[in-house]
Formats: sequence, C-alpha cells, structure tokens
Amino acid sequence: MHELVIKGGRVALDDGWAECDIAIDEGRIGAIGTGLAGRSVIAAGGRWVMPGGIDAHCHLDQPVWGGAGNADDFESGTISAAFGGTTCIVPFGMPGPEMSTVGAIDRALDRATGRAVIDYGLHAVVTMGTGPDVEEQLSQLAGRGIASVKLFMTYQGFAVDDDLFFRVLDTARKLGWIVMVHAENDAAIRRTRQRLIDLGRTDIRYHVVAHSETMEREATHRALAFAEMTGARMTIVHVSSWQSAEEVARARVRGVDAIAETCPQYLFIGAADLDRPALDAARFVFSPPPRSPRSHDHLWQALIDGGIDLWSSDHSPYFFADKIARSRTPGFTTTLSGIPGIETRLPLLFSEGLLTGRLTLDRYLDLTSRNAAAIYGLAHAKGRIAVGLDADLALWDPEVSWMLGHSALHSRVDFTPYEGRSVTGKPTTVLVRGVPVVADGKLRVQPGFGQFVERTAADPARSGKPVEETTPWLDA
Repeated sequence: MHELVIKGGRVALDDGWAECDIAIDEGRIGAIGTGLAGRSVIAAGGRWVMPGGIDAHCHLDQPVWGGAGNADDFESGTISAAFGGTTCIVPFGMPGPEMSTVGAIDRALDRATGRAVIDYGLHAVVTMGTGPDVEEQLSQLAGRGIASVKLFMTYQGFAVDDDLFFRVLDTARKLGWIVMVHAENDAAIRRTRQRLIDLGRTDIRYHVVAHSETMEREATHRALAFAEMTGARMTIVHVSSWQSAEEVARARVRGVDAIAETCPQYLFIGAADLDRPALDAARFVFSPPPRSPRSHDHLWQALIDGGIDLWSSDHSPYFFADKIARSRTPGFTTTLSGIPGIETRLPLLFSEGLLTGRLTLDRYLDLTSRNAAAIYGLAHAKGRIAVGLDADLALWDPEVSWMLGHSALHSRVDFTPYEGRSVTGKPTTVLVRGVPVVADGKLRVQPGFGQFVERTAADPARSGKPVEETTPWLDA
C-alpha cells in the first residue's frame, strides 16, 4: 500500500503518453503502473499529468537596482510559479554594489528560507565588484550545491571585462559548471543610446534601436568564441533573435558546448508592441527587446527542431509605477527593463505549442523540465516522471480556456504583458515532493515548505579542450 496514488490520468512519460497510475512514497515516485493502491488517492481522470516545470532563469527579491526593488519575494514569486505549474526554480544570488558572489548567495538563501513554497536552487553571479578571489569564491560555492554562474556583458555595475570573463570561464571548466551569459554589446548600446538622446528620439519604441539585433549577435558570437577558447560550457540566456540563434548553431558546428535559452516574450511579443502610447508601451520593455516576425518564426522553428534547449521566464518583477519612474510619458531611457512571467511561462507553451501540435510531447518536456534538470544539475532529483525522482507533478486540465490577466495571476506585479490573451489548458493540482501545493485553485502549504536543492556539477572531463592544449601542427 502506497502513501498516495494519482489514479487515472494521462501521464507524460519519457517514452510518450501512458494511461496509468503514479504511486508516491516519502516524497518520491515509488511506482508507475496500473491498479496501484494508496492510503490516499488523487483522481486524475480527464487530466494530463506532467512533470512539474523547472524555471531556471528568474529574478526574486534582489537588491535594489535601477532605483526600484522587486515586487516579488520568494513567497509571492514561488506561489505564482506554483499556480503556473512550476515546481522548482533557479533564480540568481544577485549581488548589490560591491557585494561578493558568496555574499550574494548568502543573502538570497536568507531571503528564501521560510518563504518559498516550491523547491529552489541558486545561480551565482560574478561582477567587477565580486572581489579579487573569484576562483576561491566559486570553489567554495561548488561545495554548497551551486553549479552555475552568470556573467553580464552589459549594464553598469554588472558587466565584466574580458579578463574577468576568462577567469570565470577557466574556473567553471575546472569545476564542471556551466556559465550563463547575458550577451549584448555594452559599448554599442551606450553609443547608440546617447546618439538617440542627442537626436531627441527617446520614445519607448527606440528601446529596440538602442538594443538592436546586431548588438546581441556580436556579443553572442564573442561569448561563444570565449567558450571555444577555454573549453567551457555556456548558456546564452534569453536568445531573442534569429541572428543570435544562428550564432549558437554555428558555434555548435565548431564543437562548442553551447546551450540556447529563450523566453515567452520573444515568441508572443513583438517590436511593434513598443510603438504604442507611452504608458501602454512600457508594459513591453525588457532586454533584449522584442523582435521582428522573422525572429518569432525562427525561434518557433528552433523550439521545434532542438535549436533552442530551454524555455525560461526571465521573470523580472517590478510594480508598474516603479517601472516607469512614476512618469506620465515614460521613455526608453527611464523605463526599467523587465516584465513578469513566472506564472504564464508554461500555460503559453502548453496552449500554443503542445495543444496546437507545433511541439511534440518530447520537445515540450525537454523545454519545460528535462533539459533544465540535465543542464543545471537537478536530474538526480527532478525534471521527469520516473521512479525514484521527486514527485514533482502538475495535473493539467487540457480543455479549459481562460484569460491571462493580472486579476487571474498570483504575482504581486500589478500588470502582465499578456493581459487579455486567451489560452487553453491550466494546471489544477500541483505537487512538490508528493505534497499538493496547489489544489482546487487554492494554496495548500505554508511559506517555507520549499527547500533549497543542492545541484550537481558536470564531470569536468566532459568539458572541451582549451586552446592551449591544442596541437594544430598535427592536424591532417
């Protein structure tokens, strides 16, 4: 007799759909089959039982940046994630000014403890303010269950120079970590931004010009060349355009261990959305910005054929008044970059990818949970419906249609860029380690139920060969 059995659902297994039961014991999947008996039962008839989603790129309760703090802390942010079918997140230990990387992780752990309702890991972040002992800091964090680090190529206070970039790549390679990169050319952005200001072109639509596809493409190419030189593994986060996606594809042909991530906003929001009255357009300001229909089409195809590996939210939660600095006519130079999306990430792809047939079940599972688990060191516990793994599950009603809108969501952010968009399919019951966190439209656990998950680094032997270890004179 099992502790809990989910009975009668259509279950998304690695080898396809199955009409079966899932037994849960001590928070893990104990058996998968038919006729399983449990002391408690959740009837899943008419539901699709999916692995809980893993959102490996989101921002919660970070130090004040750009004059405003995050609207979501680890309580409201993880509640919102849970209602969207996500059972594990990996946000960032983002440093404040002159804060060390270790100090930023300590701060994030303190903020998450006692607040999160789903499980979480943390990415490290290195900036020019990290301190001179970056190698020692990353090595220390490796012993604490951290397995990834993020670098920025733009943003004042965050962008790293090439010397530090290489130091982090070299260290990450030795540790078996993956390096996440925000790839935009900072000098080009600063140059173009100032020229637009000088010309009086400060309307929000010029955000797309100040952060053009060319700037993202160049930085993506350069970051991946650095990975090639060092043999490091690299994720290019929030790939927004066909140009940067093609750079990832070219790097892979050269043998670079390159991962591509995109986000819902790069499929469902376009550059034309910024060509609106200022207070309306401000809802669509994020970086890199939304792109052209050509990029939308290219990224959809990359989701279909495997050119894109990860589907993340880049949830960046700000109250609207803070986002526009309380201006009646916000411009691109004053509007904070970032939008909410932690709860809408999965419903959008479920509705427009899986249900429409654009994506196979296999690709949907890769994008929403399996790849994130494998890439970021969670596969020992999460990401799939398999015996022995955590019972992180989401029961979806595949037929219900509902409207995305602020009133229907659970983030503290007071707007959504998807206001009024209709989707089909909604998670109705969400379990973390076998415990219903969401059921019947209500939160069923207390803040603090979520646990920190230590992640596993890759075997450093899997890393590529750095350029100094090559012998080109021996090439045929």
